[in-house]
Amino acid sequence: MKKFLAWILALFIASSGLWPAQAIETPYPLLESEAAILMDAATGQILFAKNMHEELSPASITKIMTILLGLEHGQLGDTLTMSREAVFSIEFGSSHIALDTGERITLEQALMATMLASANEAANGIAEYVSGSIDRFVGLMNQRALEAGALNTHFVNPNGLYAEDHLTTAYDMAVITRAALQNQDVRRIFGTVKYEIPPTNKQPQTRYLWAEHKMFPDYRYQYDGMIGGKTGYTQKSQNTLVTVARRDDRELIAVVIKSQNSAVYTDTRALFDYGFDEFVEVPIVLPAVTEAKFPDLPADKIEDIKQMVGQVKAGDTSRLLHKNVSSQDIKVDYTFLPDSAHGRPLVRADIGLTNPSPYMYGDLGAVIIGQESSASQTLWSRTSTLLVLAAKILAGLAGGLIMLLLALKGYFTLRRRLRRKHRRPDRVWVGQRGCEYEQDRH
Repeated sequence: MKKFLAWILALFIASSGLWPAQAIETPYPLLESEAAILMDAATGQILFAKNMHEELSPASITKIMTILLGLEHGQLGDTLTMSREAVFSIEFGSSHIALDTGERITLEQALMATMLASANEAANGIAEYVSGSIDRFVGLMNQRALEAGALNTHFVNPNGLYAEDHLTTAYDMAVITRAALQNQDVRRIFGTVKYEIPPTNKQPQTRYLWAEHKMFPDYRYQYDGMIGGKTGYTQKSQNTLVTVARRDDRELIAVVIKSQNSAVYTDTRALFDYGFDEFVEVPIVLPAVTEAKFPDLPADKIEDIKQMVGQVKAGDTSRLLHKNVSSQDIKVDYTFLPDSAHGRPLVRADIGLTNPSPYMYGDLGAVIIGQESSASQTLWSRTSTLLVLAAKILAGLAGGLIMLLLALKGYFTLRRRLRRKHRRPDRVWVGQRGCEYEQDRH
């Protein structure tokens, strides 16, 4: 009897192989990363989200903000002189290109070293060049993050080295990257694979820098349409990655945070395949405005709103829909927004799906109607312009207190460092082609 039962069990196990484990398909990517997002760069529409508002350590994808601010506040040909603080404040064994105290390089060279080789001392040098000190630059980073639309970001350094309160989210890194992509020099630096820094006043040899992102052509995880991106890794943060890819007229931003080993690339590939292969662009037709939508507004205001909405043509606004979702499933809700600055009404049109879909993220964003600059403006996460303005005002009021606290922190930190015996980190060459993600120290 035991032999018979054993034979039946063996037959069952063998026959189970006839049905592949992946025969059951899911309508969306299954990712290993802790948090991820896929965003349309043109409109800010979210196509996929996993824990997108979870606050996590970003590691070196922080440097996207540092590079953006360097370009917005500096000139590529300007000369940076590396300070002792910029060179020696980085962690022992972290990524650098062996810049020395008093070494002079151009802003472009510092930006390329920060992007390609993830050089932490170069990021510090950019910070001091822009703001005079690292602490003041951090305040600028957080202010710019708010302006880009970030909701839960708190930077404490310009390079992403681990700190307990240095946090961001997948969503915030996507909107920061989207803002950065408006700068053509950011795009050029994003897409650079190889760069050379000629000899300087401190270094007699040429430095050769290679992109560490492995989705460029001829790299291990190459992806068709890859534009560029930034890698990140610390032992506590694990792997992080921001990537931008384009096919035809569609440009997508993928962010993955807290990934293990190769999942940082396989998850990114899965997101891009999903966004490029499963979605189609459809025009959004805004429905007519009725009095029932605004029962508390006077008739003349409602008439103004009707005219503004009526001026928006069908082709002015579009969204990406999953192939299994119909345009008939789209709904538009109007909200009146008082505009004290211009004395004219504004209308926010929130675009979404009538019912939750297993195939795509249901919030398709918002359009602000009635602004002078354009007929419409894409917003996200149902955050009104008034909320963003309030956040900026609060940030400004708190700026003085923050600067005082940062100055005190910098003073006591400097005192501690001066008491230590300075030891130069081993000059570990980073960014060389062929290094794997597990070896990158950001």
